[in-house]
This record gives sequence, structure tokens and C-alpha cells, in this order.
Amino acid sequence: MSTETNSLDFTNRLLSRHRDSASPLLTWYGQPGERVELSGHVFDNWVAKSANLLAEEFDTGPGSCVLIDLPAHWKSLAIGFAVLSTGAEIRVVPAQDGGAPAPGDAAPDLVVTGEPVAAAGAFPQAEILAVALGSLALSFPGELPAGALDYVGEVRGFGDYYLADPVPATGVALGHPDGSGELSYAELFGLEAGEGTALLGPGSAFAAALRAAVSQWRGASPLVLLGAEAPVTQRILDDERVAHRL
Repeated sequence: MSTETNSLDFTNRLLSRHRDSASPLLTWYGQPGERVELSGHVFDNWVAKSANLLAEEFDTGPGSCVLIDLPAHWKSLAIGFAVLSTGAEIRVVPAQDGGAPAPGDAAPDLVVTGEPVAAAGAFPQAEILAVALGSLALSFPGELPAGALDYVGEVRGFGDYYLADPVPATGVALGHPDGSGELSYAELFGLEAGEGTALLGPGSAFAAALRAAVSQWRGASPLVLLGAEAPVTQRILDDERVAHRL
């Protein structure tokens, strides 16, 4: 996939290879005893529902900037791929690895966050999508600022298919507010394909998980993602048949 490609539906091309598969594509380990396994079909369904939510509720699309202020998690990956389905730019900030973004770090149109009150204060002009990361959460458990939308409470009501438009290959897919480390759509979806099940974690940043997922799934290989409270154990390595650690 070259940077000279004029216009491609990158996310659809990647996920369509796994859309009809019942085999594990992404496995998440969180708090002790928390394991979530998503097949290609199930993950693609979450991406489609999320993309429809973003497009219908926030008009997310080419030219939009979406700041994802979440750790690496299966839900943040579903939302991330949904943003890319719409052709928007995902923005992450260095503070994501150690705290909430500061005012002035970015000027996003939408902030996707687990701390909606703080995000509304930091980015008063942005719309807010609040995300509860608990696997059993049916709604956001905390306070929601005026106008904020509850992702978990709303996403299941959206369509199972998203009709994506082609995305310019040179458009920014993943960026930082200072312009460092930007990846175009062609560069992100042209990452070297991974071989064999890979494990990432614990507690990796969202951007690292997004890059790892693209690489693994380009190579038709599963990704195992560990949260901050899920230590690497020999049982996980054996049960998931991990071939290498990222």
C-alpha cells in the first residue's frame, strides 16, 4: 500500500479480511479474572456501530480531529478504528501516558475520554464522548457535563454496518498536537505485517496499541492486549499461544 495511492477505504480493507471469522482477533486482559475475546466478526461490528455513532451524533469525517484520551483497551481500539473509518484524524497527546491533557495541548472537535468533566474544562469548545471501560458497564458511572454523550449507553443502538467513503492516502490518521510522530493513512495501514500472535502490555498507550493492531491484522495474526492491572504470566503466554511480545 503506497503513499501514492490517491484514495482508499483503509479500515474496511483491513477489517474485511476478518469480518466473517469467528476466530479470536483481539483478546483483552484487564483486572484479575477479566478476559474479553473478540472475533473478527464481533470487533468489526463494534467498529461499525461506533463509526455510525460518531458520524450521526458528531458529524465526524474527513477534516475532523478526534482526541482519544483513553488507555489501550479493546473499547478504545474499536473507537479508534471507527474514527479511521470516517476518515477523521486521531490525535493523542504525550500527557496520555501520565495524566489528563492540558488546555492548549490540542484543539480537537471531539474528545473521547473516561474523564469527561476534566475534558470539558480543558477543551470547552469540543464535544465530549464519555467512555466507561468496565466490561459489564451499561452506562457511564460518573458525572456527565452538559451535552456529553455516553458511549456505552448509546452505541448498541446504532447500525451494524458502516458505509465508509474512500479516505485520502496522505491524510493524517494519527498525530500529536505538535506535529511529531504523525502517520498518514497510507503509512499507518502500510506498517509491516506481524506474524504469529503478539502480546502488548501491560498498560501500553493507546497509540502503541493502534499501531500493533494494524500490524498484526495486516498479517492475519491475533493481538493480545494487557491492561495496567494484568501482569504477564506464563499461563497467558501459553493459553493465548503468544509467539512474540511487543
